[in-house]
Amino acid sequence: MTNTTTTPASTQSAFDRAIADYGHARAALDALPVETTSSEVEQIAMDAVYTAERRLLRQSPQNVSDVRAMAEIVWADPDSIPCEDSIAAVLNGLRKLDGKPSRTFSATAWLVQFERLGGGWTDVEGEVSLLTPVPTNDGLKSLLWQLDTTGGREQVKAAIRSKSDAVSAVVAPTDWDTLCRNYERAKSAVDAHHAIGNPHPFGSAECNLQEATMETLATAQGDAFTALMLFPAPNAAALAYKLATQLTFLGGDQWHESSAIAKQLAADAASLLPKVA
Repeated sequence: MTNTTTTPASTQSAFDRAIADYGHARAALDALPVETTSSEVEQIAMDAVYTAERRLLRQSPQNVSDVRAMAEIVWADPDSIPCEDSIAAVLNGLRKLDGKPSRTFSATAWLVQFERLGGGWTDVEGEVSLLTPVPTNDGLKSLLWQLDTTGGREQVKAAIRSKSDAVSAVVAPTDWDTLCRNYERAKSAVDAHHAIGNPHPFGSAECNLQEATMETLATAQGDAFTALMLFPAPNAAALAYKLATQLTFLGGDQWHESSAIAKQLAADAASLLPKVA
């Protein structure tokens, strides 16, 4: 039997009314006599409980007590795994009450996984839209669920805008020497920051700031690398520089523009190297 606290109707919130409705539906189901209740009547009562639970989980909790009530309903049976919507309702309730950015979410890391699993985006004059293939694979569905339950959507959009601005700033030059300087400058910034290390305690604000700075610098280096590699090499020396840069930057790892870079290097080689009869 579910116990509910009686609150004067004049002061009841939408959440109070929803939890009262859930309590009544649950009590009605529990009160059905096991021996004489038909399966049809029991199913009707169970459907009423389910509907009341769904309505409750759509409400915005106003305090920790409300979120606790949601969690107690969602995890009432330790042998049953709640559906993703139910878990999301509890997490979002806590997130909204906390009002602070997630301590576990990284927009940069999220974007890397999003691209790796086939996601993409558009950025039209700062208006960012996330794109997924149809049908959407389970990995992307999980990432989008994480995005909403951590409240990271605006952080991701900001990261995409910064990424777009950085790419535009790097790609704009048509001068090979400028692209080389941009890359060397970005690489030097990463090397200098890496040399400092991160002496701060794990999880501290200083540690998080140090890691965030490294992510920003590494992203800038990656953007400069991509712009450099996709620019046609003006001569054989430039092609040699690109090949050496590719080796030191990637070290055998994959890169999201690897296919386009390989095509450009092949085009460079075809136009610059002596033809073999």
